[in-house]
Amino acid sequence: MQRATIAETLTLSGTGLHRGADVTVRLAPSEGGIVFVREGVCIPATPEHIVDTTLNTTLGRDGVTIATVEHLMAALWGMGITDCTITVTGDEMPAMDGSALPFVERIQQTGVRALGHEIAALAPNELLHISEGDSWVEAAPGPFGITYSIDFPDRAIGRQAFTYRGESFAGQIAPARTFGRLQDVERMRALGLAQGGGLHNAVIVDGERILNAEGLRFADEFIRHKVLDLLGDLWTVGVPLACSVCAHKASHRLHAALARRLYALRED
Repeated sequence: MQRATIAETLTLSGTGLHRGADVTVRLAPSEGGIVFVREGVCIPATPEHIVDTTLNTTLGRDGVTIATVEHLMAALWGMGITDCTITVTGDEMPAMDGSALPFVERIQQTGVRALGHEIAALAPNELLHISEGDSWVEAAPGPFGITYSIDFPDRAIGRQAFTYRGESFAGQIAPARTFGRLQDVERMRALGLAQGGGLHNAVIVDGERILNAEGLRFADEFIRHKVLDLLGDLWTVGVPLACSVCAHKASHRLHAALARRLYALRED
């Protein structure tokens, strides 16, 4: 694929999902990879700069952090953007509606500009497998694809599996919203998370009930969002992947661990 950036500068504003503060984000064309900027500190969106994976992916450098970057990163992957400077006034990305769709729609309006340089896909020649208890993620030689499965005790979620091979990101993956279990909300808030979360930017389940009045966007919206998160976390590798990725009950921590293994292959 060709390296690409956004066609012109755009600005987005909203509230952070976990911190709950108002945030403004400015995306500008560039040719230096994907770089976040906060308080004058440049933080490349690479695995080596992932500093926290507690229910989100946080990038950091020199003590400066930017949380919950995975939804925007997934949107950049879906739009084929390899280079962009993202200036953030705040310590977290805005949640928007809990999905990547608002980011995709704004980028579609602005446009994408090819940079005229080819970028080779990364193709591991052996299985990379990382596990933690009964959760795991792996990348195997083969054509690109992601197969993800989850298993929740809540009947509203239950067992779900989804395979995505790169088709129609805007239609199939981007609209899927982040989700949470009502019983976990207070625990998350005690950790200082989900301060800006609510039914306007997350799907909340309570046992067999979906608490959002509008219901789900997809019958399997939960697993599609997990694919969205994984795509965003893996885009920190910075190049397209020519491999088959599988995950089961994985987390941002496992996503990041796989991203680090893949990124290390770039340096070999």
